Amino acid sequence: MDMPREWTAFAGALFTLMGLSLAASARRGAEDAISWERQWRAAVGAPEPVQEDEPRRRRWALAYRFGGFFFAGIGLGLLYSAAAGIAPFAARGGGRDALFGGIFFTACAAVLAANAWLHRRRGPRFLEGELLAEDAPLPLDERIASFCSRSMIALFFVFGVRLLREGLR
Repeated sequence: MDMPREWTAFAGALFTLMGLSLAASARRGAEDAISWERQWRAAVGAPEPVQEDEPRRRRWALAYRFGGFFFAGIGLGLLYSAAAGIAPFAARGGGRDALFGGIFFTACAAVLAANAWLHRRRGPRFLEGELLAEDAPLPLDERIASFCSRSMIALFFVFGVRLLREGLR
């Protein structure tokens, strides 16, 4: 595969994984957004909204899912383009450009992997207002989001090494 198609495939895979992760973690994202809003209101002394949390939680989750599927759709389109031989990105040069890209992507992978390793322990988790036991397995949607996150780290590393190899030729 030529370099422009590889860039297209990389971008497509990355967008697909980001979108799936965002859609899968919609419930957690909605809980975090509502919690953040409560903390912000308490900090500034704003009154609590008169509406219940459940409709807001559903709207936030729907927004996260829509955004995630939107990004995943873009990613699938890019993957299709790469498979069909259409590369919408301009040709990337080899040599120094590839070397710098390889250094950047492998460094990103290292930082993301270190961050994932340092934050591997979970704090208290709530699912729809109920405290989960510390040893309780993650719900399926959060396991999918975690898998996508680890896959993105691997993708950054593999593509970074590929660019390093190209740059050192």
